[in-house]
Amino acid sequence: MDVRIGECIQEFKNESNRSMMRFIFRDESRLSGYQLEMLKNNRIPMLLRSEILKVDQEIRISYDITSMIPLNKILERKETGRHEFLQYLRQITGVFDQLENHLLDYGGLILDSSMIYGSPADDRIFFVYLPIKGMEQDISESLRQFITNLIIRDMKFRDEDADNYIQRLIEVLKAPDFSLNTLSSWLDNFARGQNHTQPAKAYTQTLDEAAAHVRAQQIITGSGPEQSRQKKPEIEETRISTVTEKRTVYPLSSWLFLGSAIAAIIALFAAMAAKGVFEPENPDMLTTIAGMVLIGGAVMWLVCSRAFARERKTEKLVEKKIHGQKGNHARISSAIASSRGKGPKKHMYRKVEYVNKSIPQPETRESRSENSYGISVSDSKPFVERRHGSDENLYGPIEAACAADRTVLLDQKENAMPSIKRLGGDGETVVIRQWPYRIGRMSGQVDYCINNPAIGRIHAELTKGPDGYCITDMNTRNGTYINGTRIEPNTGHPIKSGDRFMLANEEFQFFG
Repeated sequence: MDVRIGECIQEFKNESNRSMMRFIFRDESRLSGYQLEMLKNNRIPMLLRSEILKVDQEIRISYDITSMIPLNKILERKETGRHEFLQYLRQITGVFDQLENHLLDYGGLILDSSMIYGSPADDRIFFVYLPIKGMEQDISESLRQFITNLIIRDMKFRDEDADNYIQRLIEVLKAPDFSLNTLSSWLDNFARGQNHTQPAKAYTQTLDEAAAHVRAQQIITGSGPEQSRQKKPEIEETRISTVTEKRTVYPLSSWLFLGSAIAAIIALFAAMAAKGVFEPENPDMLTTIAGMVLIGGAVMWLVCSRAFARERKTEKLVEKKIHGQKGNHARISSAIASSRGKGPKKHMYRKVEYVNKSIPQPETRESRSENSYGISVSDSKPFVERRHGSDENLYGPIEAACAADRTVLLDQKENAMPSIKRLGGDGETVVIRQWPYRIGRMSGQVDYCINNPAIGRIHAELTKGPDGYCITDMNTRNGTYINGTRIEPNTGHPIKSGDRFMLANEEFQFFG
């Protein structure tokens, strides 16, 4: 798929087991000849390795992105800490130093997280440079917007004990005279432990990182309260809710009976000791001690077997505190109301999910332990199965099952969720429960992990859109195939139910 970007066409291609991002310029006069030669003849640090080819009247600039994925994709499932964030900032300022060393204009650098590439295994990133004539040298505003978008839109910050470095950086970004030199100076002073930037108006309280993100969006982008309310990320707020649940416990009389028995045994031992039975001169001391221990043990066993028999257990209502977030508050409140007999009744399911670790697992399914009428369903008998995400036509079969005193099986085709089946080996089938769905060998970044060195760290990504399902090869060396045809990297390709796709030497079948 070709995409027009300004005065060029962008496309992604497979070339000799390499994933290439290509820009095609049909008007050579729009490019700087000196900068083209500089890119062609030099390996510039922190820029993607480029290849320049002239075909007829076209100039093709290709960048090798094999085994790399866009920065925004890396940050989707990564928690960024203080060290990683500052490392990204140092690389951003460092690439401008490299451009200056090679006499390249600042304006040719693409500051877009979807056009900056890196490996999910480390924090190194590489930039795209387009040698277009007339690009402005003052990149202050684009740099300010790029860093702001990283903070607000792309990054999820790790909960850690750290100073308010995000707030301090935001004060730098808000300054009217913000520039690349300002950012570089702030980083240098920050590395030495100095607070380079002091706000013009002091704050009376410390903002946490999430609040700083929202403040940055309102102040830096110039959006009003109504606009920022639509764009700002959700701030998670911890809530404590109380849920009442039943527990089986032993009555107080059982514990009193046990305590009385222990007290009696201790009193007996004390009385015997007072009479001198345990004195060393007494020839029967050892025999007496052994007899007392046997008697005490027998009494304790008798008391425990009677006082703590299973039939003596009673039910007790216990209040349990749940630490949740603001987004989950409504769901928790609904669960509390249902447990107290208020509000609509909900079906409670036990979720069973598996992530492949190259260990055979049974097929994923969700079983129900209790229906809406309070009738338990035994695990050893047929049970009502419900695929997650489908609520329609659920109450009817359950009512029929209760009336006929039997359990019915829902139509799996009508309630099935998208899934993938691994062909060969154990034939594992995994239900897709979230989008996008990633497959690869890097467990912290994928949903389905494959222990196979031929598979990329993040090999492929399945997505769901209004036009159906798509699969994207994440710039892998060994490629992705649909029904035997290799697909171009970094581009979504439609996939239908029943299609087979291959990741390197691992074959799967998609059901949607």
